[in-house]
Amino acid sequence: MRKALLCSVVSVFLITAISSFSLAQKETRFFKKQGFVFVPSGYTNINGDSISIQSFYIQASEVTNSNYKVFLDDLQQKGLTEAYAKAQVFSEKWNLPNTDMKVFALQYFTNPSYNNYPVVNITQEGARMYCSWLEQKFDSAGYKVKVRLPELAEWQYAAKGGNENNIYPWEGSSLRNKKGVYMANFKTDKLSEDGGYVMAISKSYFPNEFGIYNMCGNVTEWLSDTAMSKGGNFWSDAEYLKIEAKQEFGNSTSASPFIGFRPVFTYLGKH
Repeated sequence: MRKALLCSVVSVFLITAISSFSLAQKETRFFKKQGFVFVPSGYTNINGDSISIQSFYIQASEVTNSNYKVFLDDLQQKGLTEAYAKAQVFSEKWNLPNTDMKVFALQYFTNPSYNNYPVVNITQEGARMYCSWLEQKFDSAGYKVKVRLPELAEWQYAAKGGNENNIYPWEGSSLRNKKGVYMANFKTDKLSEDGGYVMAISKSYFPNEFGIYNMCGNVTEWLSDTAMSKGGNFWSDAEYLKIEAKQEFGNSTSASPFIGFRPVFTYLGKH
């Protein structure tokens, strides 16, 4: 009798464990289909302090023009004119001093050829609004999540790909791989030598160990702290590609052709 009861308890435990595992796999597949990858818990060091990181999901690539168009179109369709005015893309920011970027000002966000490139020229507030909108989309699909811009410690931990010794999102101290190919999009001596004339598509170059693309280079990324952005961009000197480099842009939440973003979220369960 006791043996039969023990077998019954073990069977229930195994069925529950298998069911939970299958459910977790299903959720992970769903989130991956939405462009997010899982980052396990761990720690990272900020200014000599060890910061504990709880697991979270992060978008594998920077939010694209195509992603952001869907968001803006939704605001328009719902008649949210005030929200749309705050979240809009300020394409005139491409008109930089001593440069001729008129083509980008006219076409970068509107031309379908740039759909898979990172959205830029959005304010930090616009990026936060996108996160809130995306949270509602997940909620409508039955998933309870908290979508936000990453905290500095989360961003740094994700960029290092689980290796606290990493200077860049890849191993080693070189900006090129063994074949001599640049590992990121930044300002080089020769235009487009690194593979990107200005920006490169969001999912380009090489993912880190967590499966995340372009954490450093391509576009700098808004973080959760006010006026905080990290990661270097297509016009950054190599120094700013270092994960722990000081931020290149500060004291501003304004739209910039150098700054984009990627959301993170904490999964809270299904409805």
